[in-house]
Amino acid sequence: MSSELHYSGSFTVSKSPNEVLNFITDLPRAITCIPNIINYEVLSKDRVKARFRVDLGNEVPIAELRRITTDATIELINQSGNEVRYRVDGRAAGSAISILLTIRISGSGNDSRIDWDATASLGRLLQMMSRFVNIDSLVKRISEDTIHGFIECLLR
Repeated sequence: MSSELHYSGSFTVSKSPNEVLNFITDLPRAITCIPNIINYEVLSKDRVKARFRVDLGNEVPIAELRRITTDATIELINQSGNEVRYRVDGRAAGSAISILLTIRISGSGNDSRIDWDATASLGRLLQMMSRFVNIDSLVKRISEDTIHGFIECLLR
């Protein structure tokens, strides 16, 4: 398994591009939309430390690893026009993980299309776990759950 995993997707919401951009660049507000957040600390308007629980499901053969706690620092590293970049650095199951997320917003009026790309770099232990568990599928599911959490918040 490669140490890097790549994901992408898109979705539309009935909000103006400006509303979407204001939401995703307000990190202290957006952090509350990530599913399974246990707690978080706002370090600055662009940086948050968070702890969240990740349910890996029954496909993980070791019961103790089916539900893990992850600590991460989430940082808004760049905003240029309608493109926003985040970096997430953390630890999961005793291994490092780093994610670079790019979000692009387009549209007009009250409709927005959101395109996102993510690259996840996994530490050695998570790479070794991939022999027993489909890590790619798990990370993809967690990414999609997080995106759906953001969509629900945007539609409120």
